[in-house]
Amino acid sequence: MIPLVVRPAAQATELEQLLRQHGHAPLRCPLLETVAGSDLPRLPELLAQADIVIAVSIHAVHFAHDFLLQTGLTWPHIEYFAVGQASADAFTEAGISASCPHDPRSEGLLALPALQQVSGKRVLILRGNGGRDLIASTLASRGALVHYCATYERHYPDFDGETLTRHWQAAGLDSLLITSGELLQRLLALVPERQHPWLFDRHLVVPSPRVAEMASAAGFIHITIAQGASNQALMAALELRKME
Repeated sequence: MIPLVVRPAAQATELEQLLRQHGHAPLRCPLLETVAGSDLPRLPELLAQADIVIAVSIHAVHFAHDFLLQTGLTWPHIEYFAVGQASADAFTEAGISASCPHDPRSEGLLALPALQQVSGKRVLILRGNGGRDLIASTLASRGALVHYCATYERHYPDFDGETLTRHWQAAGLDSLLITSGELLQRLLALVPERQHPWLFDRHLVVPSPRVAEMASAAGFIHITIAQGASNQALMAALELRKME
């Protein structure tokens, strides 16, 4: 298959290599760039005060861990949670054991038994600049004291959507690997509206039911929900599609 890889550069490179090893011919076009977040200098203080740390993405973990390494600090011995397996794996790489739900969404995380009784606990959420507030608002309603730390910031490369779309069509693009609702919205904004019927007929792999619902509402027809946003999960979902 000829899938489109749009995730940020480091993960895009790893995913592209994995896909080629399994006989696919991916097209690489990172639609999002990540840089160190402005809140990172506050991270040591926030960690020292936290009882629970929650990461909403692999980037949140990677930038936080790199900052701690550069400053000679370590992760404290407290409870760690990740929204999905990819984020939990990033914690594992940093030497931290983190719990994560089978349902890789904010809703799945909030359903974990360990996060039901959090009254009086101090929760630190590692994320990018902006994003959903469901985790924070729900935990606050359960009595937790919630703080954010924007460990990274998102930037969108300035692409010519018309030129990119023509290139993808000429290359025979047949599938899309989209790892977040944000990347889905970016792709929809980038591809000219008159080309949306072509786009909606590509096979779409997404990491969660929430993103699948967004895609269906937009007009996508062929949607597969992977078991999370990890490169391995995306690969497995594409392999299943190839065998159909």
